[in-house]
Amino acid sequence: MATFIYGKVKRKHNIFRVIETEEEVYSTSQLNLVGVDYNPNTLIENEELYKVSQFSQSGFSFDFINNDLNSVNHDQITRNDLTKLSFICTVQNNLYFFQIINSSFFISKKWFSIDELRIETEKPIITVNPFADAIYDKNSDILYFKKLPAAQKIFKGMDQLYKEATALETDSFLQNDFLEVDTNFSNRNVSVPNRKRIALVMETLNNLSDTEKQTVYSYTSQYSQVEFQNGKFKIETDEDLKFVLWGIEQRFYTTPIGGEKRIANSIISI
Repeated sequence: MATFIYGKVKRKHNIFRVIETEEEVYSTSQLNLVGVDYNPNTLIENEELYKVSQFSQSGFSFDFINNDLNSVNHDQITRNDLTKLSFICTVQNNLYFFQIINSSFFISKKWFSIDELRIETEKPIITVNPFADAIYDKNSDILYFKKLPAAQKIFKGMDQLYKEATALETDSFLQNDFLEVDTNFSNRNVSVPNRKRIALVMETLNNLSDTEKQTVYSYTSQYSQVEFQNGKFKIETDEDLKFVLWGIEQRFYTTPIGGEKRIANSIISI
C-alpha cells in the first residue's frame, strides 16, 4: 500500500500532498503504541508515550485527520512552498506520523551519494526523524506523543492540557483561608512551575469536601517543611508554596521499610 507524505505550509490553511512512495518511511513492525493517559503529574521514561484518547472529540484535532483521507483532495506542494513547511505528516495505513519542520531539518550543502560518487549542489534536502513528534492512530482515535510542547505546535490549544494559572487565579489561590501569605509575597513571586501546579490544585480542591480538605491539610503538615499553625500554612517563599502544592497533590509518602519520607516526582493512577 502506498505511503503518502503531506505538508502544512506556514500561513496557509491547506495541507498539501508532498510525496507518494511504495516504501515504508516508518517501521511499523517495531512500533509499540502503548501510552499513558496524559497528566502533567506523570513523567514518562524515554521509551514511553503519553496518549490522548478520543482525540477527534478533544477540540485539538482538525479536518485532515477527522475526515476520510483522499490524496486527490490535496494539491501538490510547490517547490517554493517546500521551504515554508511547518510540519509534515506521513500516512501509512491508518497511522499518521507528524513531524515538526524547522531550519535544522533543511540541509543545503555540497554532498555526494555513496551510490553515485559525484558532488551534488543546489539540491537541498529535508530530513525525516526516525521517531515522529506525534502519532495519530485513526483506528483507535488516539494521539500519542512524548513532549506536549512539540505536539501543541501541530495541534493548537493542546497546551490547555497543562495550563498555567493566570495572575488573577494565582491571587485568588493565595487568598485561600488555609494559607497565611507574607505581605512581601505576591503573585509576582510565584514561579511558572508553581503557577502550573496551582492550575491543577484548584481543580483538585474544587472536587474535595470540607472534611477531605482538612484531611489533606493535616497530611501535608506532617510532611512539608512549611510552618502550619491554626489551620494555616505560612507562605513566605515560592519554595514554601511548592511544598504545600505538593501536599495537596498528595505527593508525599513514607516507605514501608525504613520509614523514609519521600516526595513522588511522578504520579500514575492505577
